Amino acid sequence: MKKMMIALSFSLASALSMADGTMTPAHGGVMSEAKSGTRAELSTAGNMLMAYLTSHSNEAIATKGAVAELTLLNGTEKQEVKFMPSGANSLMAQGKYKAVAGTKALLKVTLPGKATEQFRFELK
Repeated sequence: MKKMMIALSFSLASALSMADGTMTPAHGGVMSEAKSGTRAELSTAGNMLMAYLTSHSNEAIATKGAVAELTLLNGTEKQEVKFMPSGANSLMAQGKYKAVAGTKALLKVTLPGKATEQFRFELK
């Protein structure tokens, strides 16, 4: 009985620790998580570059006043794209960009009063 209780407690503990571990994109993009636990989804849907910020527990993070820049890497080509706040927890790119399958991207986001966070992506 004691062994069964120990096994049950381990299985419950592992289930709880993985409860919010899966990053599921809500906007058809690719996901990344910064060291702080902030998550970003980068989406190219509708021929626009959008980034959506959420907490580790999937709560929206306000982007009002945020400063953000995305660096796109396609082989030896490098392109920098500025982002501007575009809704409750989203950022939208301005200008032309080349984002295709296999493109690597680095998103730098600075929220008001916070340190700059970095997110790394590879587009599918």
